[in-house]
Amino acid sequence: TTITMTTSTSTTDPREPNNQPPTTINPDLAAERAQSPFNPLSITHFLDGSPEITNRRRHLESWIIRDPTGIFDNDDNNYLHRTERHTRALAKFVRLVELCRAAGVGTTTNGGDDETNSQAVRHLEGEITATPEFQTLVYTCSDDPFPTSLHWVMFVPNILTLCDAEQQSRWLPLCRDWKMIGCYAQTELGHGSNIRALETTATFLKGGVDGASEGGEWVINSPTLTSAKFWPGTLGKTANHAMVIAQLIDGEGKARGIHNFLVPLRSMEDHTLLPGVETGDIGPKIGYNNMDNGFASFKNVRIPRRNMAMRFATVDEMGK
Repeated sequence: TTITMTTSTSTTDPREPNNQPPTTINPDLAAERAQSPFNPLSITHFLDGSPEITNRRRHLESWIIRDPTGIFDNDDNNYLHRTERHTRALAKFVRLVELCRAAGVGTTTNGGDDETNSQAVRHLEGEITATPEFQTLVYTCSDDPFPTSLHWVMFVPNILTLCDAEQQSRWLPLCRDWKMIGCYAQTELGHGSNIRALETTATFLKGGVDGASEGGEWVINSPTLTSAKFWPGTLGKTANHAMVIAQLIDGEGKARGIHNFLVPLRSMEDHTLLPGVETGDIGPKIGYNNMDNGFASFKNVRIPRRNMAMRFATVDEMGK
């Protein structure tokens, strides 16, 4: 499939066959709109920012609306089993990434002027999620939220904000290529926004178990039932890593407050759970059932010392 970008100011609407109004609009409503004393398209241009932006948005939306695979169709959403909806939403996201790659979304020329976007694009060539084009395409699919959304909404921004340059250089390429798919694991069964009360622990172990890990390790534990992570989106089935918020216990056994730790959950090769990790989906909800809100508990899960986010706080090989 060949996808092209456009900056045309044409008054035609690429989203509709033959550039005609959709047949789903009631004829009486269409007739009333035709009698309007102002041009609705002028209002659209004003809200978008310019005729060029309107046309670009509509062009992007046409990729979804007129995609030949039909994967973005939402007509049968309410009749699908929740597991089917999750699987289909993942297939939609894969197709969305294919469309972005085919059009070159995420190249340095598509980064926009936004400071956060341009920083991410400069940092990592080919990152699509930081671009305005990607956001427009996601909004077009808004009737069917993606199970992967916490990856770019919470996980990647945490790496960009809290991890140092070396950590970013290791993890961001994996995130860009969807080898590392992450979530943000803060909320616990007994603690939500009261983050000072979180019970998950990250205890420093000097030299690793039996000195096997040079530089030390963190041992992640869920010591109580109420310390289990509960509700994070993307955690139940999709993510293979989590940015876990835990109480740091240093090499001297002192509690140092909450910090962020990047914890592998599932194999990046076959998606099987890793030793010491128990996680799953919390089940059906009133809505937002494409999203696999999940739970997780940890039993002596060991991660390298440098898996702690270290842009603003550091712990050395001695646990200090």
